[in-house]
Amino acid sequence: MLQITETAASVFRDLLAKEDVPGTAIRLAPEIQEDGRGGISLQAIDQPAPTDAPAQAPGVQVVVAAELAESLEDAILDARETETGAEFFLVGQQPPAS
Repeated sequence: MLQITETAASVFRDLLAKEDVPGTAIRLAPEIQEDGRGGISLQAIDQPAPTDAPAQAPGVQVVVAAELAESLEDAILDARETETGAEFFLVGQQPPAS
């Protein structure tokens, strides 16, 4: 089960608290980036899909799309604040400090 750090969960809670963001939970889904590499998109949702897998997140509901669930099963998702906003990363894959 994907684990979400308190820092990342706090970013998710703040996002869901915004008036212009519909949804009560976060869904992590696969995404193809402009350069063709795979990535992960964040979606605000009200109800998880029946095939979504739960993630362990403090104080916020986070689910993972079935296509990603197995590859993120033992991962830890963290976040840090940057000048341009929150940046998410898998623990062990943290980008260098800017």
